[in-house]
Amino acid sequence: MGELTTKVGSGSTPKGGNAVYTSVGHCFVRSQNVGMGYLILDDIAHIDDDIHQKHKATELSEDDVLLNITGASIGRTAIATKEIEGGNVNQHVCIIRANSKVSPKFLCNYIQTKKIQNYIRSLQTGGSREGLNFDQIRSFPISLPSIAEQNKIAQLLDKLNERIATQNKIIEDLKKLKSAIIEIEYTPNTKTTSHIGDVIEQISKRNKNNAIK
Repeated sequence: MGELTTKVGSGSTPKGGNAVYTSVGHCFVRSQNVGMGYLILDDIAHIDDDIHQKHKATELSEDDVLLNITGASIGRTAIATKEIEGGNVNQHVCIIRANSKVSPKFLCNYIQTKKIQNYIRSLQTGGSREGLNFDQIRSFPISLPSIAEQNKIAQLLDKLNERIATQNKIIEDLKKLKSAIIEIEYTPNTKTTSHIGDVIEQISKRNKNNAIK
């Protein structure tokens, strides 16, 4: 993969850790923000411009491939979107910037294949903490079709990734709804004007509307 990239590198956590994160500013991507094929931005942290300038070497560009390189989420990868462009990553997330020979989205999806995921596992030596170094990432074996074919494959998989992300969000919403119903229906002396039958009907309609066709 080293022959297909212009950058392979990760960032670092700003001095002060969580205490320096802000509610606005430059997005700061951590491993929990990188899913398998999609970003998870519900709890995205931010840093101010002063800290961003100190970490300028890890500034994100749209279509950078992000790869988790440590811990239990090692191997998870996603594409940097316009939403996080100009942000930064910490030391647990690697930025892989593709050159003109490969589509970034194709590369991101290729890393998700069993071939590369198994290769990542093979590089782990059984130490106390899993981790990938940059030379190992550059050694990933990649087979390339033409750019036109790469783009077709990437477009198809993008649509599936979008659907997966949507379904995951629906599942999380339903879990929260279930917890709320349990609290209401199983708490003694709770007064409510809602009817469980109405709730079931609403859930059924939602499931039907979101069914995969």
